[in-house]
Amino acid sequence: MTTVPAASQVEQRGLPIVAELARVARGPGAPRVKLEGAMEILFGAYGESDPDFSGLFLHGWMRARHDKQFRLTLAWQREQIRLSLEDILVEGVRAGVFRAGMDAGAVAAVIVGAAEGCLLQAATDGGAVTAEQIVRTLLILAVGGTGGGTVSGA
Repeated sequence: MTTVPAASQVEQRGLPIVAELARVARGPGAPRVKLEGAMEILFGAYGESDPDFSGLFLHGWMRARHDKQFRLTLAWQREQIRLSLEDILVEGVRAGVFRAGMDAGAVAAVIVGAAEGCLLQAATDGGAVTAEQIVRTLLILAVGGTGGGTVSGA
């Protein structure tokens, strides 16, 4: 029988990811390196999570439909993740290393959505496209060109 998670459990599991992404976004380094690092953290957590982690979030999303505390907890975490990614993307556009004219907020939302898709795949034992392939493709879309090099740890 599956235990229904409490909002505090979802919050406890999500907060370290939120904090680490905020640290990367505020930290030193080239925007591309920061974006790659942030996506490795996010996709590593969501794309290669243990079944308990993915199950916790999947049950949380279902419960959020009817439970305001869950809805607020998950919305806050998702928005903090999106804002950290957006900060990195804006920095990269300003520095001229990411595509000019990019809607950083929308691209950040796409990255979060792709990571959440990996969370769903993790709960169902994976998919045809790995988290690493998705990270590499998102980097190419944000930066342009071939994305250069390989992406590890995603």
